[in-house]
Amino acid sequence: MPTHIVPTTRQTYRQAALVLGKAFVDEPVSMVVYRTFSPERRIQALAVDFGAEMLICLRKAYPIHVEEDGVILAAAIIYPPGSYPLPWVSEWKILLKSVFRNGWYDVVSWRKWCEEAGKLHPTEPHYYLPCIGVDPACQGRGLGSVIMTHLASLADEAGVGCYLENANPRNLPFYQHLGFKVVNEKIILGLPNWFMWREAR
Repeated sequence: MPTHIVPTTRQTYRQAALVLGKAFVDEPVSMVVYRTFSPERRIQALAVDFGAEMLICLRKAYPIHVEEDGVILAAAIIYPPGSYPLPWVSEWKILLKSVFRNGWYDVVSWRKWCEEAGKLHPTEPHYYLPCIGVDPACQGRGLGSVIMTHLASLADEAGVGCYLENANPRNLPFYQHLGFKVVNEKIILGLPNWFMWREAR
């Protein structure tokens, strides 16, 4: 069946969040923040986190997913220009829901990562991609590229750049192939992080 991109809704955000949880289960920052969790519990915890952000972003940003025959295979959260950072009330709602549902994991490390990464966030108008993930069972089919191409087209149409953070060295060639360049590097939580920008075309 053909795949297509659709906006995530209240009816689909939990499924999209679970796809992101599966995709991020072995992501370096996730491994540090939820290091005491089993992989299965880490997936569920991440799904709670992504779901909490998506629920808020349904009003304030642009969560999307790739769907095939009604099944979500890949998902992303995109912040259009001017929609990020979220108001502090929204950020605390996400954090409190995470702690309430997941227990007291390493919240201090997570907040530290957010604060340190936030210091490097660009101030000029841009599309921000905090997360993109493909269900592990569907990786290798170009679904991530489908989302990234859609993101690039939005940014190019608006005449602005795209920005993302990446803590997984395996993803660097993927983003670089799509026109992103490393504009900053920083060690956070003992992990190398690459901050990447794509100019509008």
